[in-house]
Amino acid sequence: MRILMMLAGAALSAGALLFWIWLNGMAAAHNLSQSYPPMTWLTEEALYFFWLPFAAGVAIAVIGWRRR
Repeated sequence: MRILMMLAGAALSAGALLFWIWLNGMAAAHNLSQSYPPMTWLTEEALYFFWLPFAAGVAIAVIGWRRR
């Protein structure tokens, strides 16, 4: 169970990172004027789509790591 929780947490965190990179890549592809940088890490959208799932994944992995 311990290893399963660690792997699930790592997969959730990695998935959140890959999804955020993909989402910003799609936004950059449609932003032809290049008026603003596509990777904005400190917005409300980033909180919901990246930071909360990433933090949840890290928390699950840490709980699994500390579990005996």
